[in-house]
Amino acid sequence: MELTLISLVPPGPRPGPADDGLLLRLLRAAARPGERLEHISVRSGPHGVDLGLFTVATPAATAAEAALAICRRALAPPSPFQGWHLVL
Repeated sequence: MELTLISLVPPGPRPGPADDGLLLRLLRAAARPGERLEHISVRSGPHGVDLGLFTVATPAATAAEAALAICRRALAPPSPFQGWHLVL
């Protein structure tokens, strides 16, 4: 199991903190069984959201590739987080 740290940055100013629980549910729903997601840590801050995704590397993808794929799917329309940017 490997930890991949990713930050999500909103496209513009936010009126308040992100809904960490909603984002956690979106990430879990976006994960595919083959990506072997083990755990997610979500923490909102003043400039966005910091994520820690624990995944297991497979012959098809590294742990970081799996974590990024999960995040991209969770941010895809019609996600309430669409337009947010991934920062490694």
